Amino acid sequence: MEVCVIAKCTYKSETIMFSVSSESSMVDILKTLCLRFRGLQLGCFTLRYSVPSYPSCFLETDSDLDLMRTFLLISNEKTVDILVKDLCGISEYSGDFCVNKELIACEKGESSCSSTVEDRNEFLGRSKRASAKPLLSNEWETYIHHVGQKFDGGAEEFRLKLCKYALEVGFNFLYAGNDKKRVVAVCSNKKLEGCSWRVYASRCEATGSFVIRTLNNVHTCAGRIRESKSKMMRSRVVSSLIVDRIRAKPELKPIEIIHEFKDYYGIDISYYHAWFGKELAKLDVHGDESKSFNELVWYTDAVKETNTGSLCTLDCEAGINRFRRFFVSFGGCIAGFQYCIPLLFIDATFLKSKYKGQLLCASGKNGNQGFYPLAFGVVDSETEENWTWFLQHLASILLPMGRVVTFFSDRNQGLLNAMGFVFPGWPHSYCYYHLKQNLISKYPKSGYGKLLQDRVINLFSRCAYAVTEEEFKVAMEELVIVGSSKVKAFISDLSRDHYANAFFKGMRYGEMANSLAESFNNWVGVFRDLPVLPLIEGIRQKLMVLNSQRRFEAEKWTTVLCPEMETRLCENAEAGRTWAVRRSNSTVFEVFADYSVMVDLEQRTCSCRLWQIDGFPCTHAVAAILAKRDSVYDYVECYYKTDFFRKAYESPIFPIPDIGKGLGSNGSAAVVVLPPITKRPAGRPPTKRIKVFGEFKRPLKCSRCSVAGHNRKTCKAII
Repeated sequence: MEVCVIAKCTYKSETIMFSVSSESSMVDILKTLCLRFRGLQLGCFTLRYSVPSYPSCFLETDSDLDLMRTFLLISNEKTVDILVKDLCGISEYSGDFCVNKELIACEKGESSCSSTVEDRNEFLGRSKRASAKPLLSNEWETYIHHVGQKFDGGAEEFRLKLCKYALEVGFNFLYAGNDKKRVVAVCSNKKLEGCSWRVYASRCEATGSFVIRTLNNVHTCAGRIRESKSKMMRSRVVSSLIVDRIRAKPELKPIEIIHEFKDYYGIDISYYHAWFGKELAKLDVHGDESKSFNELVWYTDAVKETNTGSLCTLDCEAGINRFRRFFVSFGGCIAGFQYCIPLLFIDATFLKSKYKGQLLCASGKNGNQGFYPLAFGVVDSETEENWTWFLQHLASILLPMGRVVTFFSDRNQGLLNAMGFVFPGWPHSYCYYHLKQNLISKYPKSGYGKLLQDRVINLFSRCAYAVTEEEFKVAMEELVIVGSSKVKAFISDLSRDHYANAFFKGMRYGEMANSLAESFNNWVGVFRDLPVLPLIEGIRQKLMVLNSQRRFEAEKWTTVLCPEMETRLCENAEAGRTWAVRRSNSTVFEVFADYSVMVDLEQRTCSCRLWQIDGFPCTHAVAAILAKRDSVYDYVECYYKTDFFRKAYESPIFPIPDIGKGLGSNGSAAVVVLPPITKRPAGRPPTKRIKVFGEFKRPLKCSRCSVAGHNRKTCKAII
């Protein structure tokens, strides 16, 4: 009978919960505990569980685990409390769990001096004999044990378990026969020392499983000892052990695999075996990369069927049907974008898979200042033709909404040409951060010094942020004088209408950089080395979870505005609490701060121009509104309000089950999509973006203790 209970495991002040089924073993439980509890190591703890009338029961072997499950079944209990205690006072470990050596010796009728050893170890301090540490590989010793043993996985499972058995027992073997129907292995010392160890297994035609037919499990060669390095540790063995880790963490590095094998299995593996084992595990999890493109035919239809209102297009080369590009925007994102701020951040990032390519994305911004992925696509390269194709699909989404959207991007020439062709006259802002980095590259510290570099950047920033044409003109004249010919050449190729506040035609809602697109690229970075279908499906799943979390989070809000904007509004109100406000007429006010400004509530303008630039009441505007005794919320854009945020995430993104993939008879299976042609460049493939000259990573700083080096989530400071 299937028995599944919830185990509540407590270690020190932390508790975790997980299910224990009839298939679970003690090794599974130990591995789970070591992975979940920080600092917990195999061999350094014991387990005790409590049931009614029995508060401290031993949990050390699979037999103990079976008894616990049986007792819980009889008593109709669904949960069990397990206490994890640090290990002390146990002399030695054997196999997977704690065993007292003296008891074993007594059972065999042998004398034991364990008490003497314990006394000796007690006084030797750091020189005492170390105790063995239970490893996850200890159970491998039982993988090959008797004639008639079955392996449902066929020859592949038998070979894997044979390799693991040899690793744990401590010997090498050779294949005397090896094919799909039979496997014969002998000890590698057979020729030199005449070792008689031999195993023969063959396929059972009735069930398809592999069965051990003959087994001589006794070695007659010299004594064996389990070594940390072995010829039996092959890439396929590594792959079988890390496949679940790769499924949960695709970005797992080979060096991390090496360390995990040493910690959990006591085995040293080479970097090559770790790397190639990871590649094999990725192949097992995600399938063949070349076949992944062909599965996009099914996926395109599945998106339209499961997510009504979605726009999903697959484009291939005519005649040869070779992949060129893919575009998708889910119906839930399309329906919710009209309740977001009318901004779109466009960017591209390179992919790291076998066939390379570029991931194009268009991300919006919600009322709580978070990014809102609207659409993304995969293309073979970042060209003007591909950007035009991507933006045309984006236009089919935006134009029916009937509102003008401001675009943010870098100055990629192909993107600029495509933008002017598809969205003529729509506001387009260049990323201020990229412009600044381009200017920094013209004044390297080695040739011009940091003082001049900082001065030039400061003046350019004044030009970009200047709110009036007069301020821009003064800052620009000084910038040209200080920067000389290099600045003149840079400015001559840069239209001020696309970066300066004083001349920008459109609403940027306080945004100056393409940072939200970069946030999206980092958010999906974990999927960039996957095949194309797992990449797209991984983004969809992550997006589905994100939208769901934000939808449930917004249900708890009690403020009129989104929390970020509510806080900002309160700060603006506090800043102007001591200012004098004078009324001119029913809607015009003069606010006396450090200087006087005019606020027109009807036109929603302030002479400081921040209200017009940010699309949000500035400190002067809030002071005037409060002086008029109007509701401040009536003067805030609807995009910042909680009800709009909830509507943005009201339409969910639905799952796309693949249980019926390949079973349909719609003829799509006859379409074969070939992968794009790529040429492998010389050297090791890059995995990180090459940073622009002068670019640096903002140091991490904790918002809880204000100390650099960690964030709030990992903060351990006592406050």
